Amino acid sequence: FAVPHRVMANLSYKIDYANHLSTTVSLFYNGSHRGRYAYTYNGDINKDGVSLDLLYLPNSSSELNFDDIKSGSDVLFTAEQQRQAYDEFLANDNILSKYKGDYVARNAGLLPWFNRFDVKLLQDIYVKQKGDGRKHTLQLSLDIMNFGNLLNKNWGVFQQLNNGSSYNYDLLKVTNVTADGVPSFNMITIKNEAGETVLPKTAFRNQNTIANTWSMQFGIRYIF
Repeated sequence: FAVPHRVMANLSYKIDYANHLSTTVSLFYNGSHRGRYAYTYNGDINKDGVSLDLLYLPNSSSELNFDDIKSGSDVLFTAEQQRQAYDEFLANDNILSKYKGDYVARNAGLLPWFNRFDVKLLQDIYVKQKGDGRKHTLQLSLDIMNFGNLLNKNWGVFQQLNNGSSYNYDLLKVTNVTADGVPSFNMITIKNEAGETVLPKTAFRNQNTIANTWSMQFGIRYIF
């Protein structure tokens, strides 16, 4: 769960005017990666009873044996389609491109950088009591969380792994290992937004929850 870098900033500006009014505008920013994950096999490739073995990347996909992905007697994806998808996946992944000819280091995967802005507006209406000068304030507040998403639906949206896990990405499924240790594979399949079974081009997808949408709340306080 190590997050290597995080940037946080808070800016606020307040102005008093008309002897009874003050306005404060604040902007809060939080930017960071969402976490780490490991690239693994789906299946026990070395027959040690553990199915989360770290992924090995050959220098060329021609070194991998792919089996057709079938649904009953129907072929969903041929071995060649999987090989092409595998090459495209690696080309789109900045992490994996560094590990060709080697095992991918544990927790080498890094979820994409996420930017979030929150805005707060305070409007104070106050009067000073005669005599002791005690101030009575009616404070109206407006908070807009994930302000970027209010401006653009593609902003302020964080991503998750598209294989349904939060700690590993099982890019290759082990379908068979011969007696002399030569494995065969299927590439992982995922569901796209239309509910279709596809081969992934990247490890990520947008997380479609209310946490990714902007929200707004109003408040009122009496301060004395």
